[in-house]
Amino acid sequence: MDQSEEMFKLVRQWRKSGLSQSEFCKLHGMTVAKFGYWVGKEKLVEKATGFVRISAQRSAMDNAYEVIYPNGVQVNYQGGDLTVLSELIRLY
Repeated sequence: MDQSEEMFKLVRQWRKSGLSQSEFCKLHGMTVAKFGYWVGKEKLVEKATGFVRISAQRSAMDNAYEVIYPNGVQVNYQGGDLTVLSELIRLY
């Protein structure tokens, strides 16, 4: 996972946490300025593409994917058929 994926994951965690940016940053040992930069960057990425970045998690047993649409709807898919994942992405 590269730095941008890691930071975007933290931004999504913060949004779900209900904490202030300051509280969240204290818990995760980062500055509010750095975190604020990534919050803004995530908004720009979503606005520019119209899609939210997806993350793929792989395990020895199966593949798990989560698609998060710009309207906040989340779809979880477990399976190896990437054509299904492609169709989920095109739904929005």
